[in-house]
Amino acid sequence: MKNMITLNQCKENTRGIIVEISSTDRRILGKMMSLGIIPGTTFLLLRRSSGVIVQIGYTKVALDTELAMLIRIKQTL
Repeated sequence: MKNMITLNQCKENTRGIIVEISSTDRRILGKMMSLGIIPGTTFLLLRRSSGVIVQIGYTKVALDTELAMLIRIKQTL
């Protein structure tokens, strides 16, 4: 899919849609699902530091860089 980037490449205040999680590890996929990070979900990237903080619905989630690199997104306006 064109115009996809990873979550860790986003800038603060970016809105987007999670397109895929690039992992086959069931533990990682289970962790992502339990945090509400599933394909089709919209998000707002609130802050970047050593990782990222995203808001999904009313929930804020902190992810380290390695996990953020697995999440492919499409930016929205």
